[in-house]
Amino acid sequence: MSKFKSLIAALLLLSLPLAAQALAPGDAAAFEGKPVIGQGGVVLGHVERVILGADGAPAQVLVRPKGLRAGGPRSLSVKALKVEGGSLSAPLTKAEFDAMPAIEPARE
Repeated sequence: MSKFKSLIAALLLLSLPLAAQALAPGDAAAFEGKPVIGQGGVVLGHVERVILGADGAPAQVLVRPKGLRAGGPRSLSVKALKVEGGSLSAPLTKAEFDAMPAIEPARE
C-alpha cells in the first residue's frame, strides 16, 4: 500500500504548478533546455536559465524564443508556469510572448 501512496504522491506533484513543487536550487538547472508551450500547444521557446530569488527558490525563467530572428530571452514568472510532462506550460499566446520585451540578463 505504501508504494501505491508514493506513486499517487509523485503523480500529484507532477500536476502542480512549478512554484508549488518547491524546487531546490540544484534542481532548477534540470529545467534548462525544456520547451515552454503556450496556448494552442505552440512552442514559445526553450528555458535558457532559471533565476533564483533571495530565498534560493526559482523565481524567474528566461525563455529563448523559437526561431532565427526571435531576439533575446523573455522573462517569465515561475508562478505562471506549470510542469506538463517534459515541458513547461505558459498561459500566453505566441503573439503575446513575441510582444514581450527581450531582456539582457545579468551574468553571475
